[in-house]
Amino acid sequence: MTKRSEVKISTISNDVAYLSGVVTGDGAISMLKRKKGGYHYIIRIYSNSEDYLNYLNQTFKSLFNFGGKVDKDKRKENTYRLIIQNAAIFFYFTQLGLPVGKKKRLSIPRIIKLDVELFLNYLAGLSDTDGHVCGKRIQLKQKSRKFLNEITSMLVRANMNPNTPKVNYTNLKPFYYIRFDNKLPLRRLSSSAGRASEAGN
Repeated sequence: MTKRSEVKISTISNDVAYLSGVVTGDGAISMLKRKKGGYHYIIRIYSNSEDYLNYLNQTFKSLFNFGGKVDKDKRKENTYRLIIQNAAIFFYFTQLGLPVGKKKRLSIPRIIKLDVELFLNYLAGLSDTDGHVCGKRIQLKQKSRKFLNEITSMLVRANMNPNTPKVNYTNLKPFYYIRFDNKLPLRRLSSSAGRASEAGN
């Protein structure tokens, strides 16, 4: 525990893995220079659901004894953001392997990749932000085919029946997507998954 802000340093857990997936999906980790020297260390998560961000904030509080602030993103209509500004939490997630700045060369954090249950919670966070439910399957879309290939390999290991990545184009830019069995511990999409499954039967 750090003395200055009394942040609790959490051990790796399903909740940590889930938040890592959320930040990978709809989050951003950044270092901003202070006017008087040093840096601001910030994690931001964006969503069109204020309730979901409040849930995530409570999860941060439970894990790290520190929460952030949820407010309206004035740059975009119907978008909210959760801002966590704390150096200890920043370095915790970057040491797990989450990238700072633009999300290039994405990969599953090594410690999460070693445990199937942690991976499924990580993928649940990623799917709750970057995916959607298609009946009894989940579709996940990403810019990086290499990242999806890595995820697909883990899904095969977890017996989740994934297809190989396919390409689609949005505004003439290629995006890749996969579909796999809806067996994740989802937290945001779980209610809509039930409705979609009922509609498909």
